[in-house]
This record gives sequence, C-alpha cells and structure tokens, in this order.
Amino acid sequence: QMPVLTGEKATRALRAGGFEGVIVGMTGDPKGCSERNDFEAAGLSFCYDKDTPGIQRVAQVLGFFALDEELEEEPGAGSSSSPP
Repeated sequence: QMPVLTGEKATRALRAGGFEGVIVGMTGDPKGCSERNDFEAAGLSFCYDKDTPGIQRVAQVLGFFALDEELEEEPGAGSSSSPP
C-alpha cells in the first residue's frame, strides 16, 4: 500500500489532470477482487502482479518504452506504440 495516496487515487488524479502517458500499476490484489478492478478502471495502461513474473514483465515494458524513446531520437527512426 502506498502511504499517502493509493495507486487508484494517484492514477485518477493523473488522468483528471490530463496526463495521457503510460501508467504501469503493480498490485498484490488478486485478479477479480474489487480493489484490483477499481485500480485497473482508474486509467492504468498496464496492471501487473507483485510477483516475480509481474516484476519481470514491468521490466520488459519499461525497457520497451526506453528503447522506443531512444529510437524516436534517431533521425528517420520509426516508432511503435505497444510493448512486446
């Protein structure tokens, strides 16, 4: 749990403020529970479990966006909009 603002509230605040970028959420809540459903519905781009596969997936997604940003900086380089 985040100490001041829950992930759901933080995500809603970002989206309400006009943020249109990627928001990656991590949760220990199981799929199908109301807290997780609310978190995902708040405007997350991706939601992963706080387990080893989830952490590995977040690392892949962040790596994809870092690589995508590097490619955009190269002259004539294309960009794709979804992670692997």
